[in-house]
Amino acid sequence: MESNFRFKIRLAKVFDLELVNDFWWNLIKEQENFDKRIIISEFNKHRSINFLRERILNGYLFLAESHKQEVIGLGTISKDLHFLQTDLDVWNIADIWVKKEHRRKDVASKIIKKLEEIAIENGADEIRLNVYSNNLPAISLYEKLNYTPKITTFSKPLSTDLNIDN
Repeated sequence: MESNFRFKIRLAKVFDLELVNDFWWNLIKEQENFDKRIIISEFNKHRSINFLRERILNGYLFLAESHKQEVIGLGTISKDLHFLQTDLDVWNIADIWVKKEHRRKDVASKIIKKLEEIAIENGADEIRLNVYSNNLPAISLYEKLNYTPKITTFSKPLSTDLNIDN
């Protein structure tokens, strides 16, 4: 869906870190619908600051910003560091998230296209991304952008009851 909504995509800076961390936790909270293992804690918030700082310092985190300079979306790109030598230079897109009130305005598509440009400029041969299998709106978006399934991850919940006296 093409939109006349005005916004820009820009590289995140270190001075954005606190804002980005707050914004990123909205993504995490929404992912709880798909992944129940997430724990909201001070320890994890500290870890997320370090993770996001590293992404920002490496030039891997981009923000969508409205004409009012409000952050409305984000996404990250990074080189896939496979432990074996490979013939392909693969990059990964992750953490695509847009505020609910700005969805369906082409924001996520433009973030992804910007991240693709960064990967191409850096010699990427292929771009990959992961999505939860029941996140149907995201899957639909990625398919419209010509992404195709490559890997399927299976999950099997195991009992967490470690009481062996029963």
